[in-house]
Formats: sequence, structure tokens, C-alpha cells
Amino acid sequence: MKLINFLSNDEGQTNFGVCLKNHAISFHILTETFGLNHLGLMNDESFFQQYPESNRIAKCLVEKASEHFSELDAEHVYSLDTVRLLPPISSPPALIDFGLSPQHIRDSALTLVKYETKSFVRLCLNAIIHLSYKKNSQQANYRYYKCNHNSIIGDMESPVWPEFSSYLDVEPELGIVVGRAELGMRGDDLKDAIAGYVIFNDFSARDIQFPEMMGFLGPARCKDFERGNGIGPFLVTPDEVSDPLNLEVLVNIGERYSWKGNTSCYSARPIEIVEHLTESQSLKPGTILGMGTVAGCCGLERDEWLNPGELVSMTIGNLGTLRHPIPDNIAGTMSQGRWPSRSELHK
Repeated sequence: MKLINFLSNDEGQTNFGVCLKNHAISFHILTETFGLNHLGLMNDESFFQQYPESNRIAKCLVEKASEHFSELDAEHVYSLDTVRLLPPISSPPALIDFGLSPQHIRDSALTLVKYETKSFVRLCLNAIIHLSYKKNSQQANYRYYKCNHNSIIGDMESPVWPEFSSYLDVEPELGIVVGRAELGMRGDDLKDAIAGYVIFNDFSARDIQFPEMMGFLGPARCKDFERGNGIGPFLVTPDEVSDPLNLEVLVNIGERYSWKGNTSCYSARPIEIVEHLTESQSLKPGTILGMGTVAGCCGLERDEWLNPGELVSMTIGNLGTLRHPIPDNIAGTMSQGRWPSRSELHK
């Protein structure tokens, strides 16, 4: 299933529903049509509160709707391109981000060192980075930081370009959405731990990232600015993702850059991440876990940066395409920062 929150042209309220045959249908209409009413299908919040039973009922309804699609009331079946897709998880209780792509970490570190150090120190650090990557490339490092779960945006919504940065970047990630994962769960107990997957775009202000990382407290202002976390367009249930570590990734930055990658770059599987976390805590349903930036798919690795007014689009396997228009008016952006001034921002 591809679960969605959407606004139709003729309604002002948010509909929780499903994308079926490239159409948006609310669970309200499906329950009225097929008589399988359930409190867990009122909205995405109730879906997670009643999970996994709500998921079972939703799947039954979608199967019936697929079989009898032509019989559905056309007035309440909307072509997907006529609705506004909202974040599929409207208020995630937490947003936790890992860095499980060693190649991304290596290549990003090399660019940071290029901008942050002098020539002799740079040579030494480059050698250390390459050595560390070779040594640890096959080992999962479960370090994570907690993102601002109150700054979520969905498809075709714009981030705020923070006025303290000239080097805005994107990070396409496979996002795991938690279903039922409680303290101490292991093995078969975790069969309902993953409710689905989303595309997660972790916007980043790169020219202030290095000092924050050197403080050993993790990224903060470079990540947690207003409207800086994009998710969507769908919440895709696990039955539609045969192998989460074999999904092709494509990122387009306007018409200038096209970056490609694959989720095979991750050093741990989604269920291993959940199991690691439940060693010490319960995870509330609807929590989003970012696995880390897909290697080869962000500007920091390539020293290539966003420009105002561009459209960012990222596609991951059959999870859909998440799009974010970059603001074209960034008059407040700093002209002289720690990194060189970008002439593109002053045209």
C-alpha cells in the first residue's frame, strides 16, 4: 500500500487514504463503500495508535477497492495530479537520523576538509579519512542524532533557506517508519516493527556544519532550521519493498545536476537499526528513522550546491518522487561567511 494524506480541490480537510492506480482515495470513502469501519483509519495518527490491526483492515479495504475500482464513486476518486499531497506522517513523535553510508561519510569529510583546513593539515586529514574508510567500511556504526520533528514538509513544499548559510544542500535518505517496537523486543517479536518506508530529505547548511561536528555534540543549527526536513510523498508498506537495500536512487537539481545511487550503500538493514534502538528504549509508533545519505547523491560529496529557484526532485525505487522547490528570494543570506562567497547567490 501507498498511504497518503491529501487535500482535494473541493474539500478543506485533510484526507487520510491510499494511492491506488494513480488515484487518491480516502479511507473514509472506502469504509463507507465496503463496510469495514475501523477507528484506526480516521487519520494517520489513529493508524499508528491502532497498529498493526489498522494496517490489516486497511489492506483488506485496498484489496477490495482494487478488485472493484471501476465501481467506486468517481466523485470521490481523485487523479493524483489533482490533489495536494501532504506529509504522510503529519506529526511524527520523533525523527532520528543515522549515518550508515560509509562512502558518503568519507566523501563528505574530504569536501569539509577542503574548505576548513590549510594545505599541510588537509593532506594529513585526507590520508586519515581514507585509512579510516578502508578500515571501517563494512562495519555498521549506529551513531545517530535527533532531528527537529516539528519542521516537517511534504511534496512540493519549500524549505526555508537559512540566512546564516550560503551552501544549502540536500540529503536523500531511506526513512524507516516505526510500527510497533518496544523495549527489549528481539527476533520474531519485531515482525510489526516497521510500518513502512518514506523518502526523507534532510536539508543541510554545510558551511556551518564543521564547527558543530567538532563540538562532539552532533549537528544542530546546520540541520534544524525551519522547514528543513522533507518526507513523502507516500508511506509505502513493507510488502511493496522487496529489498530495502536494493533501491535505485535518482536526484535531480534543476537542470544542472543529476546524481545516482543505490541503498545498497547502507551498512545495516532496517530491522537491525530498530533492534539496536530497542535495546535501550521503546519507539513510539510513527517515529521516523533516517538511515543516512545515499552515497553519491548530495552536494557535499561533489562540491556542487543548490541555487535559488531550482526544483529538487528525488526518486527512490518504488517509494515515489519527492519534490522541493528552493526559494528564489534569499536576500538575507550571508555574503561573507567561513567559506568563500558564492557569486551565484548575488546574480
